[in-house]
Amino acid sequence: MMPTFPGKKIVLTSDQTMMSSYHGGVMLGFAAIMPERSLPDFVFHKLFCPPVPVAEDGSAALAPCGMRKVEAALLEAGFSSDEVMVAHPLHLERAIGPDTRVVGITHDDPMGKIAVREIEDIIGQGAPFNRSKFLELLNHPLMRKYRPKVVLGGNGAWEAMGEKVSVDHIYLGEGESDFPEICRKIMAGESVPPVIRGRAVPGEAIPSCQGATIGGIVEIGRGCWRGCAFCSPTNRIMRHRPIGSILKDVRVNLEAGQNDIILHSEDFFSYGYRGSGPDQKMILDLVKAVKRQKPKTIDVSHLSLASVYQNQELLRQVSEIVGVGSDQNHMSAWIGIESGSCRIMKMHMPNKARPADIEDWSHIVQDCYSLFAEESWLPVASLVLGLPGERAEDVIKTTELVESLMDYTGLMLPLFFTTIADTKLGGSKGFSREDALPEHWQLVGLCLEYNLRHLKSLHRFYQERMTAGPGVHLALKGINLLADIVLSKYMKRSEERRVGKECRSRWS
Repeated sequence: MMPTFPGKKIVLTSDQTMMSSYHGGVMLGFAAIMPERSLPDFVFHKLFCPPVPVAEDGSAALAPCGMRKVEAALLEAGFSSDEVMVAHPLHLERAIGPDTRVVGITHDDPMGKIAVREIEDIIGQGAPFNRSKFLELLNHPLMRKYRPKVVLGGNGAWEAMGEKVSVDHIYLGEGESDFPEICRKIMAGESVPPVIRGRAVPGEAIPSCQGATIGGIVEIGRGCWRGCAFCSPTNRIMRHRPIGSILKDVRVNLEAGQNDIILHSEDFFSYGYRGSGPDQKMILDLVKAVKRQKPKTIDVSHLSLASVYQNQELLRQVSEIVGVGSDQNHMSAWIGIESGSCRIMKMHMPNKARPADIEDWSHIVQDCYSLFAEESWLPVASLVLGLPGERAEDVIKTTELVESLMDYTGLMLPLFFTTIADTKLGGSKGFSREDALPEHWQLVGLCLEYNLRHLKSLHRFYQERMTAGPGVHLALKGINLLADIVLSKYMKRSEERRVGKECRSRWS
């Protein structure tokens, strides 16, 4: 009889939608919001979320950046590598055993609350892949057998609050500060509150990763000063990591075979910010230092449009150092358009355009998109629908802004406002499809049309970073055709809903 594997005392992991290489194209991760019934499981993982590579000991060769930071914090706090493991979700039998006391799960969207439910209904009713896989992880036979304490952390941990899920503790905030002590208390049998709020970590104290990250994501700083009421990072003090620490993370990724590097912060142009604007020399020195490490591509995770608008020559200089158009075909960044209504902007994000006036927001967005096109940057833009106080005329202004951007290549992601606990709107009622006006659905349809118009170009650009074989690329082209059918169905349904509402209004 084979002896029982004792297990690691602390296991860090997540479900398969988070622990994926995404074929080198991290944007494929958004496919996890699709309803599980829309695709067979093996097709979904083959096309969008293939598992990360597994190391010889069953650990994950790649992991989310936040998980790697927590791993590093545990090791710096005195836990040994024999006690801590970043576990591959398909090999938990080599991680969880009778000695396992804590399973820390990192997740961005565990309950699938960022998905637009109406789009789920059109593609096929049912839970999205991310929620289904998260619940599947919680019900893993080894979790049920050994009953370790489950601590849910990450950007989406708040989603589990008030939900009936098998989570013992919800960890909000930064894990490097208090998570090691929480683990010690759990292992000692001491009482730990169900909701934990981690303290902010100084920039120089953010640990360097001990292993490679998914997408080659390298954190350069945290926090934001703009104070948007619906956004969690605005509650974090702005801090930046020293270039030397950043380069350590770059080298860890390159040595592990991650050739593409994404520099992560809430606003890349805020690196080194001291109150009077971007520290252009510090930003350019950082880009030059990363470029000298010879990654295949360099991207940034987030950019503030207001920062770009005020520092257009800086963006051009970054493009030149990176070698956009020669060493790589494009750069990309997530940007927050959020709304085209100055009234809504003043209510919930009055600092969004600073130092420019909020009334200039539409012009700022349009000018930045023109610059992005000129410099071969691909913007991935978010819109927040249903913010408290939003009226039909506000949605129309956002629609008009999107219409003015239709010829610029990028992605447009409409997100229904969701109440996040640690924001200024934490006590507000979330927005659902039942609250939506016809104008909201017209805007969602326009965003779908925008994305489908540019899907082929996006696919061509992203091929530079993707590791998938020709069969996957051919299948993704087939998905493009399917998306055209979905859009036609959506637009027909949206028009029927609009006509129906007009008829009911006429007879009431």
